[in-house]
Amino acid sequence: KAYLFITPLNDTPSTQTSPQYHMDSSTPTDVYVWDPSFDEEYQSEEEEEEIQNGRSSPNALQTSLESFASDPAIVSALNENIDLTEYGITLDAKLKEAEGKAVEQYAAKGDDLSALQGSIDDCDVTLSSMQEMLLGFQADLGGISEEIKSLQEESMSMNVKLRNRKAAEHRISSFLKNIVISPDLATTICNGDVSKEYLDYVVELDAKHKYVNLREPADDGSSADISPSDTVAGREMRSHIDKLRLKAVEKTRGYFLSKIGELRKAKTNVRMIQTSSLLQYSALMKFLDNAAPDVHNEIRDVYVESMSKVLSGLFKTYQSQLGKLDLKVAGKNDLIAVEEGAVKDMFTSKVNLTKRADPFTLGERGKVLDIADEKPIMVHIAIAEGEKFPYEMLFRSIVKHLMDAATNEYVFTKEFFVTPSRDVFNNIFTKTLSLVLENLENYLFNSHDAIGLLLMIRLTHANRKIMKERGVNVLDNLFDRINMLLWPRLKNVFDNNLKSLKAATQMPKRLGTVDLHAHYISRRYAEFSSSILALVKAMEVSKSQQRQDDAAEGGQAVRFGGKEMLKSDMANLTEAMTKMLMALANQHSTSKNKIVFLINNYDSIACVLAERKVEREEVAKFEEKLNQQREQFVEEELRQSYARLISFVQQTESSQSGKRPELDQSLVENLVRQFSSSWKSGIEQINKNVLSYFSNFRNGMEILKQVLTQLLLYYTRFQDIIRKAWKKPPPFTRDLVSTSAILAEIKKYALAI
Repeated sequence: KAYLFITPLNDTPSTQTSPQYHMDSSTPTDVYVWDPSFDEEYQSEEEEEEIQNGRSSPNALQTSLESFASDPAIVSALNENIDLTEYGITLDAKLKEAEGKAVEQYAAKGDDLSALQGSIDDCDVTLSSMQEMLLGFQADLGGISEEIKSLQEESMSMNVKLRNRKAAEHRISSFLKNIVISPDLATTICNGDVSKEYLDYVVELDAKHKYVNLREPADDGSSADISPSDTVAGREMRSHIDKLRLKAVEKTRGYFLSKIGELRKAKTNVRMIQTSSLLQYSALMKFLDNAAPDVHNEIRDVYVESMSKVLSGLFKTYQSQLGKLDLKVAGKNDLIAVEEGAVKDMFTSKVNLTKRADPFTLGERGKVLDIADEKPIMVHIAIAEGEKFPYEMLFRSIVKHLMDAATNEYVFTKEFFVTPSRDVFNNIFTKTLSLVLENLENYLFNSHDAIGLLLMIRLTHANRKIMKERGVNVLDNLFDRINMLLWPRLKNVFDNNLKSLKAATQMPKRLGTVDLHAHYISRRYAEFSSSILALVKAMEVSKSQQRQDDAAEGGQAVRFGGKEMLKSDMANLTEAMTKMLMALANQHSTSKNKIVFLINNYDSIACVLAERKVEREEVAKFEEKLNQQREQFVEEELRQSYARLISFVQQTESSQSGKRPELDQSLVENLVRQFSSSWKSGIEQINKNVLSYFSNFRNGMEILKQVLTQLLLYYTRFQDIIRKAWKKPPPFTRDLVSTSAILAEIKKYALAI
């Protein structure tokens, strides 16, 4: 049987500190001893050593006393004054009794503890077996790990070798691709026609040629650290590539020369050949420039020569056909002041007004400035419809065609040829530009149309701006030369018109009979002046537009030189016109007829200028002259019927000095009776005269109003003189006509009109 002993509190604890149960060496093998010291609070190593040695340190003693002092049983015994010896014996007896009970309980559980011990032993055996098995597994895994590590190292080595071989393969492949000639490439270059595929092969061949001639290692690393030209393969393939390049040069040359030859054929669409047959293969021209510069220059020269002939021929034909559409607007006799015979109709002695207006009226001709960049005239359609155009329309069409052709050639040559485009352009258009300028010179030699010349100047300025907006400034020299032709001719035409006015002033009878109505020269001058001033006004631009035009060559000639010249010429023309009208007015015998003639002419000029919306300053010049002549006419017309009355009023008013005037009563009475008897017939005669003198209804009405108003003023002043002369009105004052009666008569004529 197994025995379990409980160590008393005062016994020395076992030296073992870790397990709570331990085997006591003094007990049988199967007896377990419980050490209660392990349920106590932890003691320091020094205290434990002192206890084992039978010594108690002050600290240990103090700790024990504190522990006993806190025990409830001890505290209760001390408080009751119990004898400690007897109390110890009692406790010892209780302890032995408790010990016996505990032993009995543990003895009752001995079989269970023995079974537990057997189970623990079996577990130890099982765990030992598992430990051996796990150790075997660990050994096996260690071997597998070594194998995996070896395989991993071998895989990394193979991966490095693979990358190296791929890099080498890529370089070798790139090198071979750059030097090896494929059968398709060789066959196409030698036997194929020029096409998109042929172009691709030529570009590939040119790239191979550049590669095999590299003197340094290739940038892509395909030749490693060796220049392709130093490799055996590169030297071997160079000769083959050069032979193929020569073949490509030969075939490309033949293709371009044949296509350029097609440009010379009649009715050829030049633009289509340029786009689809030449410009599409511009890369071949770059190839020729690198492979055979002489061939490139040859093709360029042939193209320049061919296009020069084609364009000059086209423009020569076009200008010739446009000449059939020319509407002859002005001739040498179409001057402001020309002899009457030059403007008379051949079947009548009257002046042909239609013939007179054409060279001087702007009319619809100004619309050509709004269509400067629109499509040119289609000659065959215009001829079929029987249309005619003034020369500025033909000039617009020619220059429009020229600008379109120049833009097309400039862009084409810039993209097709390697050389600078302006040099090629100049060589192509030299003949054409000379032809256009020559045609313009021939026209200007016999041109007398000042309005047409000024319109062409405006068109040239507009065309320069159009080309600037396109970014093609190759025609600037042409525009400058055109201006240099137009401005002097315009000045010459102005001078001729000015000379005609001065000559007419010296010899007015050459202009024919002069009646009271507006002379045809006044109409010519008014139309010419309004047309020129309208075009000059259109030259005025805003400050921002001026800054833009400053960048364009030639714009300053119109704005700073031309405009001032035109204004100066117009001022001279106006002065000469005024003098000529005075000379024509002097052809009349009476001063009244002179005044009527000047009024009709000034009114005609002012009306035309106002209708054409000319600047107010120009209209005011002739309105001022017109008002001056109207005032003179009013006096002349009133003196014709009321000369005595007007003279009496003027003399009396000038002689009186604030005193009562002394008048001849019989004279005043005679004037009163004469006016009262004839004033209605006089007003009627004035109305008839005004209506017969002035063909312009508005002008006649204004003059009639002024005449009758002045008559009323004179008569009112006459009545004032009478009232001042006599305090008591004389008997004849009963015959004075009232002002209201005169006003009523004036209103009657106004309503009748």
